[in-house]
Amino acid sequence: MRKTIMKKFGIVFLLIGFYAASSLAADCLPAPDAQCAGMKLNWAKWQGKNLEEANFEGASLEWADMSGANLKGANFKGANLKFARFRNTNLSQANLEDADLGNTDLENAHLERANLRGASMVKSDLRLADLEQAVLEGANLERADLSGADLEGANLRTARLVSARFGMANLKQADLTGAILNDAFLHGALFKRAIWTDGRICASGSMGKCK
Repeated sequence: MRKTIMKKFGIVFLLIGFYAASSLAADCLPAPDAQCAGMKLNWAKWQGKNLEEANFEGASLEWADMSGANLKGANFKGANLKFARFRNTNLSQANLEDADLGNTDLENAHLERANLRGASMVKSDLRLADLEQAVLEGANLERADLSGADLEGANLRTARLVSARFGMANLKQADLTGAILNDAFLHGALFKRAIWTDGRICASGSMGKCK
């Protein structure tokens, strides 16, 4: 009798877990305000979808493709985005604090005013990306490619920029206080009125280096 009761309780708990998981999955759809926190979405193909203000906090999106999607104001705090594709994606005002963007494709992405504080962006592709007024304080951009990127007014304080590529990038009025620029490629980069690593203000004609 006791075994029968325990078995029935076990079935009930399994059903509750199943319906809870189904409900959670139903909230995680490629639509605005999608609730996908903590979910495993590796290899997801959501190109061109409207996911404005969606919540992906702590989610795993390795190798996911969200090229051309609208992710304005989305929350990716602490998310795993390694090898994901965000080419031509709108990530303006998105929260990517402490996210892992290693080897992520962000070419021509819109990241204006995005929060990338403490993010790991090792070897990420940010060519021609718009990072105007983005917060990259303490981020790790070692060997990242930011060629032609717009970083005007961006906060790069204490960022790790070792061997990063900034060829022809716009860093006007960017804050590089305490940033590590060892072996970084700066040819043609604009530093007009930028705050250099040692706190001095770069002259108007600063190109390739702070004058």
